[in-house]
Amino acid sequence: MINRFTEFYRLLLGLFEKYYWIFFAAGALVLAFYCFRCLDVQYVDSWDEARHGVNAYEMIQNGDYIQHTYNYRVDDWNLKPSISYWGIVLGFKLFGYSVFGLRFTSAFSYLLAGIACALFARRYSKETSLLVLGFFCANERPLSAHLARAGDADSIYLLFFTLAMLAMLSVKKNHKNVYLCGLMFSLAFLTKSWHAGMIMAIGGICLLANGEMLRFKKKEWGGFLLSVFVPLLLWFGWRFTKDGLFFLKNMIKVDLLARTGSANFEGHQFPFSFYYDMVFGAEGFIYRWQLLICVVGILCGLLYMWRKKAWNRILLEQGGGILLWFLLPFLGFSAIGTKLIWYCYPCTVPLALGAAAILGGLIRLPLAGEEKDVTESEGEKSSENDGRKTEQKCGQFSGIRTLVGITATVASFVLVVIYMKNAYFHVIREAHGDPFQLFIRESVSRDASYAGEKAYVYVPGEDPAAIGDWEQNMLFVAEISGDFHCRDGGIEAFLSEKGDAVLYVDRLDYEQNIEKFQGVEVLCENAEYILLGH
Repeated sequence: MINRFTEFYRLLLGLFEKYYWIFFAAGALVLAFYCFRCLDVQYVDSWDEARHGVNAYEMIQNGDYIQHTYNYRVDDWNLKPSISYWGIVLGFKLFGYSVFGLRFTSAFSYLLAGIACALFARRYSKETSLLVLGFFCANERPLSAHLARAGDADSIYLLFFTLAMLAMLSVKKNHKNVYLCGLMFSLAFLTKSWHAGMIMAIGGICLLANGEMLRFKKKEWGGFLLSVFVPLLLWFGWRFTKDGLFFLKNMIKVDLLARTGSANFEGHQFPFSFYYDMVFGAEGFIYRWQLLICVVGILCGLLYMWRKKAWNRILLEQGGGILLWFLLPFLGFSAIGTKLIWYCYPCTVPLALGAAAILGGLIRLPLAGEEKDVTESEGEKSSENDGRKTEQKCGQFSGIRTLVGITATVASFVLVVIYMKNAYFHVIREAHGDPFQLFIRESVSRDASYAGEKAYVYVPGEDPAAIGDWEQNMLFVAEISGDFHCRDGGIEAFLSEKGDAVLYVDRLDYEQNIEKFQGVEVLCENAEYILLGH
């Protein structure tokens, strides 16, 4: 009975592996659904997302793709190089000036990172590969804020970080992969600045620990240095033509020294345990289960190799690399002064890869025991009595492996489905638009007679005291919708404007100031907001 059940389970695994690419394509499509579904919901975050959007939009309008501006003034608030802005520019070129265009490259980068990681995981098993795609779909934190579905730098940075780590783990197989590792570091730096230092630290430690760094030839060192420095020097030379060393000095002074050394530089002071408490140990997310799987799997694997005195060097090097990929950013970003939740997002990738590799190995356990059982059975058939004992023993081992494999399969399925469901309902189904941003989009088109004029606003925002000033998300939507040139000052500044201008005002304030608006034309209105022009 046990043997029949084992054979049936092996048959199912065989069918999965035979039609693996069909399952893989289906998994990739589901991940794409999680990336792009409701991506154009009209709510733009007022911080990095809106700021990046304005910078990218004005790059196109100014014809200047190296120096950032905000509201057409030179902007050194973000102090990041240019690749993330170019990604948004690409989205605008492909899909027009829209929220979807703003976020397209981020969503596509996350999709590529998931597919690349899943393809890499095939070296462990096909089951591991598919589990990686499932874990990327269940990765609620990066899907919900500041990464996969947001128009800022982090998703593109995550893609380059992931590709660099996958290349690093493949250097022993082919030394040319170190060139890819160096190039991805360089591109990550040109996306997220000093955060990319984690790539160099992890790669350096791993390649030194496994001895590969000491085996590099002069030609390989030269190719690696070229892959790192050529993109950096090309960008720096272009940027130098705009403001000399000013931008680079501020990158060092503010983005590196101030943000890493001062917890109160921007008010982001949190304890060392911040990332564990908010992400990896928090209830409601998949990460604590992935952590448990990895910890138990590592301990059991080390114990098994110690008892058998059979240390698998390849497994230790791969596992150590993945472990360092998680630990170094986690501990490093926990130790620095400024803590923001998205700094730890790159740690979710090795955690998913490690947990998938362990579960994938357990799922395939019945297949791994086939040859061993046969060898043991033939070697011990010295007598009829011994043969019966061996057959019974092999049957017991086979049954245990099958039970472990089925348990791992069910646990993997339940884990992925539950947290994919959570991510879908918490991220995609709960996506909602902002009424004022929606009104701006509906009130003007880029070919309207009043498009491109000066625009004022008198609508309550996140800061009630700042009414009359354009918040970043309002300004972004106004620029992409009507190519408006936004000015602060509210009602009084609008009324004193000598030339053509428009004013966005909420209905309550319009009615309270209706006497001031004599002779002002109502261009568009709904139940909450009014667009005025003169």
